[in-house]
Amino acid sequence: MVDVAVAVHDFLPRKGIQAALDDSDVARVVACLGDLEELDSVLREHQPEVLILDVRFRREDPGLLSTLARRHPSCRVLVLVPHKASECAFRHLLSDGSGLQLSPAAASRIDECCLTSLRGEARGCLACEASADEVVRAVTAVASGKVAAAGWLSAFADVGVGQVNGRPSITARELEVMALLVEGLGNKAIARKLGIREQTVKNHLARLMAKLGLSSRAQVGLVAARYHVRVTSTGDA
Repeated sequence: MVDVAVAVHDFLPRKGIQAALDDSDVARVVACLGDLEELDSVLREHQPEVLILDVRFRREDPGLLSTLARRHPSCRVLVLVPHKASECAFRHLLSDGSGLQLSPAAASRIDECCLTSLRGEARGCLACEASADEVVRAVTAVASGKVAAAGWLSAFADVGVGQVNGRPSITARELEVMALLVEGLGNKAIARKLGIREQTVKNHLARLMAKLGLSSRAQVGLVAARYHVRVTSTGDA
């Protein structure tokens, strides 16, 4: 029997997960809470094998997963995310047959809930809309030491995945430009934000259009919005 703690903000998903696990014959919920105020003390008291943690809590505290890993090393974290594995940002962008890749630097900069969670000590991701069976399977997989995430996502969590065999790759700077397009910034504003010349921004956009097979700046922005492009911080190209 796997002991599980559930820390999920919204009531219905929290209770749904609790019901799915309590109805199974392989797991049980030993603690269920809707905020982080008592999480540390709850984990110390109940010592669950698995913690299902709302991704919004990790976003509120970027260092939370590392802190939990340090304070409660025997508790494996499964992050609850607001989408299915098939809907993760960049999945379709990177598997559309174009052979497009992200450079290692760009891969390490993606602020995407599943990738960031896996890199931050989490052992898997669970969709909010997961069925009861999927919840149980994810919990038992994580408890047994496996990673509960789509195969492509587990592999891509390794930032060493990037340009391969000379395939075109999006650079970290190009990724930054895409992220700022989503914010609605013009070329001049993007240039100021990144500390580069406006012509350099235009050059990045031209290269992005070529790599993505697009014909306009607006189309690049739409792709960036569709795949929820966000980066952790600005940096070098």
